[in-house]
Amino acid sequence: MNNSEIKTQGINHKKLRPIIKKLKERIKGSKIISDMFKEYDVSLDEIDLIPICFAHIPVSARTDHGVIYLNYEMLNDDVLDEDHYLVHEITHFLQQTTGTKPTKGSDDGNYLDNPVEKEGFKNQVGYIADNKGEKEAKKYVKDLLDYHEVEGNKNRKSRFEDLMELADQK
Repeated sequence: MNNSEIKTQGINHKKLRPIIKKLKERIKGSKIISDMFKEYDVSLDEIDLIPICFAHIPVSARTDHGVIYLNYEMLNDDVLDEDHYLVHEITHFLQQTTGTKPTKGSDDGNYLDNPVEKEGFKNQVGYIADNKGEKEAKKYVKDLLDYHEVEGNKNRKSRFEDLMELADQK
């Protein structure tokens, strides 16, 4: 996905700042988030400085050049229940802003095999398990496999186990 697919026009960003602040506050106390910031040697206080906004994008969330975009359509649901997407994207923010080279894009190769994405899923699924329970984490992973059309019992089972195992490594 390129920058031309990120549309922020017509969105009242000032009005949405309190929602973004609530999302940040909600995840800030998480051990997953704390561990992520320690791993990247970044002060947890910097979470307040991460540029985040809502945009019209074809995915739930994405990070591009250190800016996190959340899908505007999430506002139709209880966006605070979608906080796990922010955990995933903060992983990418930390990868992009602390590394010495660009991260591999989500469109480069198989998305679910991308090591950069695997780290994001590890944190995201671990966060879901910690905050909503193992059952919700498993449901999310199954939905993710459905979305990415992972078929074949053996392949699907292997990918499911891989994603759940990653989350257990949190």
